[in-house]
Amino acid sequence: MTKLGIIGLGHMGGYHASVCTASPSIELTAVADPLEPNLQKIKPARIIKAHDYKEWLDLVDGVIIAVPTDFHYQVAKECLQRGKHVLIEKPLTKNIAHAQELFDLAQQHNCTLHVGHVERFNGAVQELKKIINEPFLIESHRVGPFAPRVQNDSVVLDLMIHDLDIILSLVNVPVTSINAHGCKVYSSTCDIANVQLLFENGVIANLISSRASQTKKRTMAIHQRNEFIHLDFTTQDIAIHRRGSSSVQVGTDQLKYKQEAMVEHLFVYKENPLKLEIDNFVAAIKTGIERVNPAQDITALQITFEIEKILGVR
Repeated sequence: MTKLGIIGLGHMGGYHASVCTASPSIELTAVADPLEPNLQKIKPARIIKAHDYKEWLDLVDGVIIAVPTDFHYQVAKECLQRGKHVLIEKPLTKNIAHAQELFDLAQQHNCTLHVGHVERFNGAVQELKKIINEPFLIESHRVGPFAPRVQNDSVVLDLMIHDLDIILSLVNVPVTSINAHGCKVYSSTCDIANVQLLFENGVIANLISSRASQTKKRTMAIHQRNEFIHLDFTTQDIAIHRRGSSSVQVGTDQLKYKQEAMVEHLFVYKENPLKLEIDNFVAAIKTGIERVNPAQDITALQITFEIEKILGVR
């Protein structure tokens, strides 16, 4: 069994702990959090609980880091220098130099470094990659209510980065121009962002993210020749709308019916994306395959930072 420790038991850290304790291939050896109430959420007596992860770091094979973004770089750096495999919640860091340094450290110490882009493991996203061929327009909506725990990160770094990561992977050519508009609502940074990307091959992507909306929505739509594909991240459903051509006429001068489109609901194997993300991390530790992917992770981060510059966030 792979021995893991979790650093940070807030919102996401708690989810990670639940998945790890339920997995037959993982031994959740230890957890760390500066807040005692968070530590008390972990019930099994066998799990070491500490305010400082350094007390148990030598006892684990790898760690899941779910601390606030401002502490990602320092915590991940220390763990990698100690030869520990790392799964870190997105965003990896708050600047590219630190991100590159962490990947360099991972490679030097032969360690896994995965970034928690959990939507990559959404069953609908996995199926989407199989049916996308020549998109010309991609639209994403990721909106929801404000959460004070992420108020120090812009909505681009907090939410939109998920969709950026997926769209960059789907189009897989360089971005040539970026337009962005945003505004503050509840925090001192950007809470609503509307971004348009133009890719080298002519594909246009429109992304809307908001944490000032009173309803939660996570969707993506892809327009390609003869098809409109709609994905719901929350339900993991995909609907494919295809052009129809059949028509029926009743009588010479009577009602004429034309079938405008056919809708296919694609079967998606639905599994907990966080579980799949952690399973992938453990598999990389065991096999040594796909331990790092700096090209994809750093590209998504780079575009995120460029958008933030246009919005005046950094």
